[in-house]
Amino acid sequence: MRDCGRREVYAAEAAAFDGTDLELVRSFDEVSSVIAAVAEGPWWPGTTVRVVAARRDAASSSTREDADASTVIRLAAEQTTIATAAHELAHALAGPGAGHSSVFLAAYLDVVAVVTNLDSRDRRHGLHVDQLRDALVAAGLVVGARAWPPPPEASGTAIAL
Repeated sequence: MRDCGRREVYAAEAAAFDGTDLELVRSFDEVSSVIAAVAEGPWWPGTTVRVVAARRDAASSSTREDADASTVIRLAAEQTTIATAAHELAHALAGPGAGHSSVFLAAYLDVVAVVTNLDSRDRRHGLHVDQLRDALVAAGLVVGARAWPPPPEASGTAIAL
């Protein structure tokens, strides 16, 4: 099966997130804790998610369905970023078999909305969602309908101390 749109999704990600803190390489523990905060949080409508380190020689991260119908996200060392966490969580939500389809794109936007608003001191509201949506549209990609509840709206404002 050919994964249509993969190249265009990667280009849209680069347009939306390059130069932002979402692309900073972080520790495996930090990124896996962000994934856990989403996948174990009150909104998450997907399957149980487990995060493991990919092989040392792995060039990219991946998401696969495990034998028990849970999802396993393998993070490559050079891809321990919040952007990669959101991308792989979107695969988990859309279903690993969805590839980079329009359903995946809907999941991706929803996951970015949740991931970038976890920290009440640093809520991004719709900033990165809008950047990604604009980049997807510019790449000619169509976002599908979600088959899960929408994520909660980010509320409140950060207070600088």
